[in-house]
Amino acid sequence: MFLLADLVELVRRPFTALRTIDARRRLTDGLVALTLSVTLPAAVAEVAALGPFRPPANLGSLPSLTAQGSDIYARWVYMHRFVLPVYGIAISLVLWIAAAGLIHVIARTLGGRGDFPGLAKLVGYVALLGLVALPLALVDAWLKLQGASQAEASFGQLVGLVAVALFLWQNALLVMAARDHYAISTERAIAAVVGPIGVVIVLALALIILGIILTIVAQQ
Repeated sequence: MFLLADLVELVRRPFTALRTIDARRRLTDGLVALTLSVTLPAAVAEVAALGPFRPPANLGSLPSLTAQGSDIYARWVYMHRFVLPVYGIAISLVLWIAAAGLIHVIARTLGGRGDFPGLAKLVGYVALLGLVALPLALVDAWLKLQGASQAEASFGQLVGLVAVALFLWQNALLVMAARDHYAISTERAIAAVVGPIGVVIVLALALIILGIILTIVAQQ
């Protein structure tokens, strides 16, 4: 229950909550928070996977090669819809831990005095903040089960905007966590956080693009 209380405090008083978590919580608590932050959305995605297949919208208005690629990718995702959330758990855990490691190395290089277990604990709680969007994910899953493609497309835009806002908020909290945990300036904390996050985003996008290209080539 204390994880739920910590999540509420992160939403209400995030900076105070981070300092309290850093001082009072254990590494195990942070790892549990990180695990919940990736497994609960994956469980919702598994429920949404029970919905019917829906081809991408407006394929006729796209260039032929783009339309073909979009259709192949959508069918591939549907064929592997129950496996992809499991892969997503592993990938998310690796990315969060890798980001924590890079932040730790950069912060220590910039003169910080904190330790990696303490930062990993804070990173787990920052990741837990993503569960704020879980109710929206449940509604999106329900729309997928109903096969309401038009309503799903409109609601999906809201889900995307909330995801972007949460991503930016989590990065701001990571900056504050790194600043306080390593006792460095805000500027150095920004440098420690933004660099690794940028590398992770570029790698993730590269993997997605590579996967789409390989899928199209394999289908052809």
